[in-house]
Amino acid sequence: MTNEIELYKIGETYIKFDFEYSERNKLKIKDAYLSQIGLTSSEYLKNEHVYKISIEFEKGSLKTRIIVWSTAIYIGIANYGSFRAGVREIISDVRQFSEVVINRIDDDPNIPQNDIIRTEKRLGLPGRLQELYNRIDSYERNINNLSNVQQQAELTTIKTEIASLIELLSQQDRQAFLNELNNNYTQNLPQPNERRTNYLINRYALKPEENVEFIEE
Repeated sequence: MTNEIELYKIGETYIKFDFEYSERNKLKIKDAYLSQIGLTSSEYLKNEHVYKISIEFEKGSLKTRIIVWSTAIYIGIANYGSFRAGVREIISDVRQFSEVVINRIDDDPNIPQNDIIRTEKRLGLPGRLQELYNRIDSYERNINNLSNVQQQAELTTIKTEIASLIELLSQQDRQAFLNELNNNYTQNLPQPNERRTNYLINRYALKPEENVEFIEE
């Protein structure tokens, strides 16, 4: 499965504009991004050489997604000390980047403030990894309050999610991720949940045949 994945979505800035969908308005949004942020994205995204950025519009509307893609998770976090610490730092970086994007586009003289009606800072694949870490932490904190049946059920859920997530990861990412987890979570992993895996791939992975225009190289 990972051989089919070219890039991973690590963050997304969602902005909904209150003006009509047109090529002219799409160009206005793109110009606002380039003039207000442009190549300065490297100030907010560490190891910027592994990142690409695209602007995507929902067909027929001006629901805009400014997406940060990465060639691999591990490369992007190699300087953070551990895979988990790197995931946490990437999340912090993309949240800060989203904050900057929203504020600067809001300040752009060609985008009236009243025309921005909704914004969101969305996390990509690192957000799903962090959710898993949080679930493991919660399980370990509360294990003494769970019956044996409940413990087994939660452990099975965690291991199934691990099995689904690693289907997306490159071999290097997968090894770094699994090596840091306790053996309780990595031994005898079940088959990945196919429906969950397909959802994760469709949501957070870019395949070579998919046509995306990147605005920064």
